Amino acid sequence: MGIKVKPIQPTANKGKKIAKHYLKIIFSKYICIVTSVTSAIVIACSIIFFISPVVKENVVIPAHIYVYGNDLSAKVQEEINQSVASNIEKLYNQLLANIQLSIALFSCALVVFAIIFGWIYFSRIRDAENLIKEIQKTPDLFFKQFYREQYNKNISNMFSSNYVKRSEAIKNLTFNPEVGKEDYDVLQEVLLNELDYPANVYFYNNISAIIGVLIKIDHSRTLLLLRNILQEKEYDPLKFNNFLTYIIADNSSETRDFIQSKLSADSNMGTQIISMLLSNGLINDYSEYILEKCDGAVLQAIILHSDTKMWHIKTEKFYEHLIKRNDVDVQNLEFIVRNTKMSVMEKIRLVLCFYRKNQEEYDSALNTLINTISHDDKAKDDLLDIAKETDCEPEIKQFFNKNNQYKALFPNFFIDNLENAKKEARNPTDIIHDLGLYRNTEGVVIDAKGKKYDAKNYAPSFFGPWLEVQTGIMIGGVFISLNQITKQ
Repeated sequence: MGIKVKPIQPTANKGKKIAKHYLKIIFSKYICIVTSVTSAIVIACSIIFFISPVVKENVVIPAHIYVYGNDLSAKVQEEINQSVASNIEKLYNQLLANIQLSIALFSCALVVFAIIFGWIYFSRIRDAENLIKEIQKTPDLFFKQFYREQYNKNISNMFSSNYVKRSEAIKNLTFNPEVGKEDYDVLQEVLLNELDYPANVYFYNNISAIIGVLIKIDHSRTLLLLRNILQEKEYDPLKFNNFLTYIIADNSSETRDFIQSKLSADSNMGTQIISMLLSNGLINDYSEYILEKCDGAVLQAIILHSDTKMWHIKTEKFYEHLIKRNDVDVQNLEFIVRNTKMSVMEKIRLVLCFYRKNQEEYDSALNTLINTISHDDKAKDDLLDIAKETDCEPEIKQFFNKNNQYKALFPNFFIDNLENAKKEARNPTDIIHDLGLYRNTEGVVIDAKGKKYDAKNYAPSFFGPWLEVQTGIMIGGVFISLNQITKQ
């Protein structure tokens, strides 16, 4: 069997990457320091450039001028003083404007510096985060490489004929996080190969481990695989028990159809499915199908277990599902009669329904029912009422005629039917005439339609062997002697 193994990609040198990141951080810090110092120098020079022209050495501006003597009038002096004050005010305003401009330029420089510094700062933070992520990835890459190498080494051991090697290799699969969809086909072959080995402790552990890994990789595909194996291979309860465990837990329509088909067609798998449905609390999901479609041990299992409270089987609708059947196993019908969860009325209706269809097959079931209700007068009355209601009186009458031991249980029924029997009784001559009975040359009794009747020896009573044995035929409970039938 050829198995393709995916080659391992070489891992990059993480030490060189980390060194390069550190060099980038050092270089970025150097650029940041140089930029900050240069910005500070530019700002200082700008301030000096705009403020220095304002302050001049040896420049004295008088605040007020006094003129002594009478050469100038008071008006001229006032004009001179106003001119001086005006010059001082202009000089002050110019100085104030220069200071404001310097402050504005300084603020702009601070903003530019803050933007440049912030950009550098956050870029360094981002680089640091990337570096941390790369460092964090280093263990993951290491373990990925380790587990992939372990898986590749274990492939040959998973197909080994040595139980211990194969078990250890398969056990390692459950702890290998690198097993993925690309490995599904190989693991499927491992599972199919494992089924060829005899069941033992290694077999059960290996099957559980492989199926668990396949389920984790692809749940639906694995369930389809398990169903196909159960469909194609002969069912082995020792080997395929684990398969059913996973299938029972699935609630898809495909799995439900598969379970139902096996319940009705495969009694061996069906009984094991019943056990798992019971233990997983899912039996009520399939009870309707089982009661209407399944026979034998599968139907028997749900009937018997429904009598036990621990399984929590709902029996309220048992009757309406069972009555839909065309037939049922006699033994299962008797188990239904003994079931304590179903009502007596439902049991009576169910037994009479099937007894009317086939008296010979369900004779023992009716016997069981009557014995069960023999101490319940109401139930006995219900039996007669339901027989009348369902037009089953002729069959019940015939049943009682064959079973005189029930005369004491149903005295009223026997009294009423005894009087009717006397009115309806016919003698041998009437029967011979009605059926046109005759004996041929060989002594065989034949009626007008050509039906043959075997002649046997009958004793008129069972009390003792001393009574004379007569040869004849029995029709409808009436003995007809051969001497009464004419020859032709």
